[in-house]
Amino acid sequence: MMMMNSLFTTFMLMLFSFVSAVPLNTLRDVWVPKITSPVSGTVWTVGETVEVTWSTADTPVYISNGGRIGLGRDDRIIADDALIRTFDLREANGAINVTVPEVEAGDDYFIVLFGDSGNWSDKFTIQA
Repeated sequence: MMMMNSLFTTFMLMLFSFVSAVPLNTLRDVWVPKITSPVSGTVWTVGETVEVTWSTADTPVYISNGGRIGLGRDDRIIADDALIRTFDLREANGAINVTVPEVEAGDDYFIVLFGDSGNWSDKFTIQA
């Protein structure tokens, strides 16, 4: 029991020193850019390369995370695999190309843009 308390204390001290090493005045913007494409009425075809776009009008000076594009259906992410694993939100300049994955046809798909915060597109159609 004594060893367990000692390990816990050591862990907590290490954690505290790590956290206290990060300056509190570091900018931590949360950016939720509006997805501008796809929008309602958009039709994608399986296998084609399409462009996902978002507004950069309110881009903060500091973006804390990389971006990631996911595909959702019926109000949930449909797979663990994102369309694009990781990219730099700032360097992408509001657009990135993706290949439409092989999925069942439907009119209830949406894109999720992960970065500082998750953002969903309007629902759109994917056809075979």
